[in-house]
Amino acid sequence: MWFVHNEETYVSDVASAGAEPVRFDDFCGRWEEVIQEDEEWLQSQGYSQPAFDALPGKEKSMMLRMMIYSLPAGCCLGRRLVKSWSQGWCPDVVLYNVMLLHPFLAAKQLGIRTASFSTYPGPGTPMHLYAQKFEEREAFDEEMAQHPSLVPANDIALKVFGIDVLKSQLQCRFFSDEANIVFNIPQLQGPVNEYQQRRLEGSTFHWVGSTDPQLSGLAPRVEPELDSKCSNELPWSEEPGTKVLLVSLGSLTVEYRWEAAEHLSSTGWITGKQYSLRLWSELLETFGGREDVRVILSIGQRDEAREVLGDLPSNFRALKFLDQVSALRRCDAFVTHGGANSIKEATLLGVPMIVTPFCVDQPTNGEAVERYGAGVCFSDLMATPRGELSEAVKVALGDGPTVQQWRERSLELGEADATNEMNRMLYHAVRNIFVLKELPTEKTCPITRYMCDYCK
Repeated sequence: MWFVHNEETYVSDVASAGAEPVRFDDFCGRWEEVIQEDEEWLQSQGYSQPAFDALPGKEKSMMLRMMIYSLPAGCCLGRRLVKSWSQGWCPDVVLYNVMLLHPFLAAKQLGIRTASFSTYPGPGTPMHLYAQKFEEREAFDEEMAQHPSLVPANDIALKVFGIDVLKSQLQCRFFSDEANIVFNIPQLQGPVNEYQQRRLEGSTFHWVGSTDPQLSGLAPRVEPELDSKCSNELPWSEEPGTKVLLVSLGSLTVEYRWEAAEHLSSTGWITGKQYSLRLWSELLETFGGREDVRVILSIGQRDEAREVLGDLPSNFRALKFLDQVSALRRCDAFVTHGGANSIKEATLLGVPMIVTPFCVDQPTNGEAVERYGAGVCFSDLMATPRGELSEAVKVALGDGPTVQQWRERSLELGEADATNEMNRMLYHAVRNIFVLKELPTEKTCPITRYMCDYCK
């Protein structure tokens, strides 16, 4: 049984997987409403007016709001889950998204075993700290922990649920103290600060790689709808000798942060629109009209994104939606924001990458791709001289030794994420947590941090 938010497509996906979907609350992005709905309860638990007044308004960045609201809203939602599970059906084990606090709190109050899951590469991913230098992250988190809206909320978490969140958890990532399933590979993980390691002491991480049924051939392909302003042919149809470039900047950039200045460049804070136009315009200048290159742009659902592109050259295609796996199977190079899923898909198919990270986990993902030699990362695209990105794309579309190495190293990462082997590891993780309801006692493997019978 799954507790899901009120998104019809998500509910249908859960049901099609054989689970029973139960609507809980469409809480994503509506933290203010959750707080307002439970204001009386919060006040009864000691949440004072100054704490309410210090909560950030909707004009603040999504990341700041998430950092502040996750704890007080998590207490409210945790209380609702406890009430729901106490009135009838109650789970034996709770598997929850690591960015959600309320399932963890509710499970702890009721004495239920827990396991978190995440798609990005584990605790080495900075998330809310992406704009902070590595050596400054501890001080940033310590200062954030003193926020007047967080301290009284933490008192409630300790009193009601028995969890000192601010001392035992990372900001915005609430790992289980029993088991954590990471749908990624450790090669992509960034460094973990010592203070974070101390908080994670004793936690177990099961690195299980990608389990995408489309990549393993277990789910049908979904072909994209074409932009009527472009062409009626499939976007990756090409003449012999034509190279195909796929460009996807991710939904955070082209949709959710389109108008929000949440990318930190050395030139200042940049919106998703500014970032996208910077990249698209250079590619149009360099590759527009070339018969030997076809460029596929994934531009998201905003009409403005298509409008600002104007009339496209005949070799460019702009799509609001595309099935990225199908496109990656047919492209020669990939310009990507560096999202965890995009990188996993590219490596499983051996596609060289030019990474242009925007926020959260993307900078460390891109650095890992470059570190491993599977491509190149432009960590500060806005400050990068025009032309350098295009030169990297030309290399990726060529046949020289550099791109050959990128392809080989990309495939090596994909082999580390081999679906069948990783699914076997996932089976063992799930068996230990959900079937045997016990965790292995062996020490965590120092390389993979994976722990179960499989890695003995």
